[in-house]
Amino acid sequence: MTLAKVEIGNIYIDQKSGVPVVILKDLDSNDSLPILIAPLEASLIAIELEGKKPLRPLTHDLIVNILSQLSYQVESIDVYDLKENIYYARINLIDGEKKLHIDSRPSDAIALALRTKSPIYVERKLFAMYMGIGKIAKEVDKETLKEFLENIDIEDAGGKIM
Repeated sequence: MTLAKVEIGNIYIDQKSGVPVVILKDLDSNDSLPILIAPLEASLIAIELEGKKPLRPLTHDLIVNILSQLSYQVESIDVYDLKENIYYARINLIDGEKKLHIDSRPSDAIALALRTKSPIYVERKLFAMYMGIGKIAKEVDKETLKEFLENIDIEDAGGKIM
């Protein structure tokens, strides 16, 4: 698995669908990955990006408080897969030498990462899947391209690769 460190490039409402979108931007290549998210999570991400502090803990603040009481830290989060047009993420927790990997929606993982100032990563093959194999073949290193081709699921391509 080859991960790219990303930051939030933007969060906006798609004009056609009315659905919130968060843009994750690769810090090295400037590639972007748009992910559709639910309105509630979009507002929770936006609140944190704007530095607003609610009077009482919101859901992700509560999770941070619980993790702290249990002595866990969010080491990082990563968006690692796309299946049937749904992105998959995980929250990587650490307590000393003990590590846990918790399945999550990307929006929840991102909201949590922002609150804990934890790094956000995206599996490079997801940029390749978004950009299309033709363009990516010209722009990425051989190792990333090889990994993308080895890990592509025939279902991801609607039953055919070419």
